Amino acid sequence: MRELAHLNQVLEREARADGGATGVSLALAILASHEEAIAEGFASRLLTQAELADIVGVRPQSMGAMIAAMEQEGLVLRDPFEQDRRVHLLRLTDKGRAAAQEARDRQRAFAEKKLSVLSDEEKRQFADIVTKLNASLG
Repeated sequence: MRELAHLNQVLEREARADGGATGVSLALAILASHEEAIAEGFASRLLTQAELADIVGVRPQSMGAMIAAMEQEGLVLRDPFEQDRRVHLLRLTDKGRAAAQEARDRQRAFAEKKLSVLSDEEKRQFADIVTKLNASLG
């Protein structure tokens, strides 16, 4: 398991250095994926700040600052949540969707570059293992 922890640390450090993994880019990619899930009928409403913070793995206060910056840049909008007026639902703007796509493209290129050391068979095995682990996590 030490190897897995080391791999995670190295990948995170290199992704940040490549500009591919920032809290903002991750949040944008998650919001875009969630909006797609709504369009496809897999989710019923937009995410709240607390929900996004939980998914990204940061404190709600940190996410609040991140969302304020994204809102100021014109990437997201906060819509009132009818069931609780203290809560806002997060929606991407067109500019935010474009930034999310750019972030996804950078993440994909980073992953492809890192996985290029594996053979096609090893990539299939890796995908199977990750799929199995994700399924076991719920």
